[in-house]
Amino acid sequence: MADSITKRQADIVRAIVKGYVITGQPIGSAIIVERLISNVSSATIRKEMSVLEQMGYLFSPHTSAGRIPTDRAIELYIDEMVNLYEDSLDSISELEGFYKTANMQVDKLMKVTAQQLANSSQNAGFVLTPRAAGAIINRIELVSVTDNMILVILVSRSGTIYQKKIKIENTHTQEDLYKISRYLNQLLKGYEIEDIKEKGLACFIDSSSDLGNLGDTAMQVAQSLIYMPPDQQVLLEGEATFYKRLLDEHPDTKQAEKLVNILDDKEFLIEYLNSLKSNKRINVSVGLDVDGIHLSGISILSCGYSVGGRNVGSLGVIGINRMPYENIIRSMDYSSEILSNVLKETGELDFNADIKLKIGNLPERLSG
Repeated sequence: MADSITKRQADIVRAIVKGYVITGQPIGSAIIVERLISNVSSATIRKEMSVLEQMGYLFSPHTSAGRIPTDRAIELYIDEMVNLYEDSLDSISELEGFYKTANMQVDKLMKVTAQQLANSSQNAGFVLTPRAAGAIINRIELVSVTDNMILVILVSRSGTIYQKKIKIENTHTQEDLYKISRYLNQLLKGYEIEDIKEKGLACFIDSSSDLGNLGDTAMQVAQSLIYMPPDQQVLLEGEATFYKRLLDEHPDTKQAEKLVNILDDKEFLIEYLNSLKSNKRINVSVGLDVDGIHLSGISILSCGYSVGGRNVGSLGVIGINRMPYENIIRSMDYSSEILSNVLKETGELDFNADIKLKIGNLPERLSG
């Protein structure tokens, strides 16, 4: 697990984390010897537990000999599990069946993936959508909200939906907005937003086109879409269950309430989840560091999904420390491969087509 910890100490940490995840109670030396590590005496276990407490891996909430794992112990335990984890065809058959029968479009696939992760963890599941800046435009739709406010809907080639409200200078009917949408689609469909931004809108759009007085609005919409693209979204499912468990089980009610308020801020959450991205297969963050203060009691597991070998988003679980990590890692691993498999078909993907047409391309290790 770590260079500073011996194999025996690692076994004890692993045993205590396992016991704590199941019971939620401090784990004593007698339980470890009886159920988990039978070839070592209770006295030796107690001595090692004291050392591990000094090292910051364990914590004693009472004067009894029982210990609970700290954030450091849980993080090391999850890292070790990820490194040792191997997929089992039998154990993921339920997930495979779920995705094969899913009759939905890409944006709904992401939402249901978040729901599936919430179900497997009994906490909150999330999918962080790709950034709009790298999206390839498949369709643009404009919908009137008020006289001078419209909703711009961008559908990327991958099927991801982005939405943004903008204020326009002129008032137009919905029929006018249809005309502007058709004009923008003719000129911009198939181009990546970043590419349009780099070349400049003047290469694509002529405000003096046959749109007449609608041309200025078309340019205004395009400028807003290209130079200030819609915000990235986090699709979060199961947060009510997670918040309730956090408030019920956290030993510090004020800290639990603070965590709920922080995580309920979607802008902060998107920024934080983006900061977790790395080259690791699964990123682990136990506890939350905010303004120089470490808030304990939660674990965040995330992994990326990719297009053409480039990570475009992430998915994972946010929950209390007592979670079924094996099930979660399995679900995250499989969901990541499914999303990547679907999104890599961007050159052929029809937004109106059913995803089940693309799920046939399962990872090789799942098709045997």
